[in-house]
Amino acid sequence: MEGSGHHRLLPTEYLVILLDEDQDEDAMLLGARFCTDSFSSISHDTVKDGAAFSLFARIESIGSLEVKGALGSLQRKQIILIDNDGVKINFLLWGEQVILANLFSIGCMLALDTPFIASAPANGGMSEEICLEYGSITQLYLVPFVQHEEQVHLSSTQTRYQGSKSCTQNQSQSKGSQVILPLNPQGSIDFSSYPFRAYVSDLSDKMTGISLYGTVTDIKRERESVEIVFSMTIADTTGSIVAKLYFVGSWSLGRLSPGHTVYITGLNCLTNRKKRLEVSWFEKDSESTFVNLSSLPALLNSSCLHRLYCLSDIHKRKNSTNICSVHLSLIELHHIRPVLSHTVCGHPVCETCDGVVQCSFCHLTCEGELMRCFHLEITVADGSSSVFTWSTGQTASELLQISPDEFYELPEDEQAMYLYTLKNERFMIAIVHSLPKPERCFVSGSKEDYPIWEITRAQKCD
Repeated sequence: MEGSGHHRLLPTEYLVILLDEDQDEDAMLLGARFCTDSFSSISHDTVKDGAAFSLFARIESIGSLEVKGALGSLQRKQIILIDNDGVKINFLLWGEQVILANLFSIGCMLALDTPFIASAPANGGMSEEICLEYGSITQLYLVPFVQHEEQVHLSSTQTRYQGSKSCTQNQSQSKGSQVILPLNPQGSIDFSSYPFRAYVSDLSDKMTGISLYGTVTDIKRERESVEIVFSMTIADTTGSIVAKLYFVGSWSLGRLSPGHTVYITGLNCLTNRKKRLEVSWFEKDSESTFVNLSSLPALLNSSCLHRLYCLSDIHKRKNSTNICSVHLSLIELHHIRPVLSHTVCGHPVCETCDGVVQCSFCHLTCEGELMRCFHLEITVADGSSSVFTWSTGQTASELLQISPDEFYELPEDEQAMYLYTLKNERFMIAIVHSLPKPERCFVSGSKEDYPIWEITRAQKCD
């Protein structure tokens, strides 16, 4: 055989044999070969004496690590196993072996026949701590984890807003569906693999992996918590719910404000001791995602993702992100001001009485994490109406087509002349209804004069 690489007997030199404990032959194999040794019986002395082990354990976690060496980096999978005695040990896969981990999942039972016994690499091989590796004569047997399941009735809430088709169904037909969904180890129904649109009214106790689409009506940090936790109120056509967002470090979702439309997955629902439903979201969970749809560039770039609305219609759609084709109608110099914003979240910063620069949103000290940007109030118009709006950050720079540093280098009379040249420039915009908050600084003066429509994205029309 000719070709690159080295010779192989099989497409892969690594093999995993799947077993079913409900099959007599597989159960006998496990019982005869893998029920005598335990992790506590392994030591360097027994290895030196030539002892071989056949071990059976449950997969508790699967992690990845890239190890850097003199000749480059090497991928490594660290799998934590726990045996029937509760003893834990690391099972390591190196290099091209890591592909085997695609067959594993947490909760599976793994049988290892004659694994290679090594010193834990974290200890430089100098400690008595040991780990298991896939050796030249190792054989792996895998008993997949079978999740417990529960029959769930999905009400007609999931289809009532899907269009005329569901409205014309025969009333004698069932208004719900019966599906079988898995339970997670805590006994919650796992919706992460079931593709249906959940509404706020669908949420109940012991649900996990929920996806929700709605409008943010309020968001603030829980300052009394030692963790980085934000309370976000999200609303849809059926109601509203408060979700607590838990972050690993700091806020990581970019700029988010009331009125923005979001899509969030990985929500968990539990009833607390006061019989109130608590909804939580953890950034560290692998199935957790958070998308601010109001700020997506693709929302304006892709015509298949939006429908154009006239400005005269958006007052009827205050809970949506509206896409409109407009021109700049009125830009006044006194409606533009420079602000310092936190680069992490895009919100303005303020200086405390003791001189500390603090983010108005994260409430974190943010020295060295500042950016200069515009706060802009501008009137946009189309053939149907005109709307007084506001924007900030990159969106404001897109509308003005200049950076804050460049703009404020100009003399004041040249600034006014530059703004005059922008009149009637055409843009595609994403615009949301954003109620003013007392803590905002109003460029226009009084709160009553402050614009309640925010432009979240803008793209100049050629």
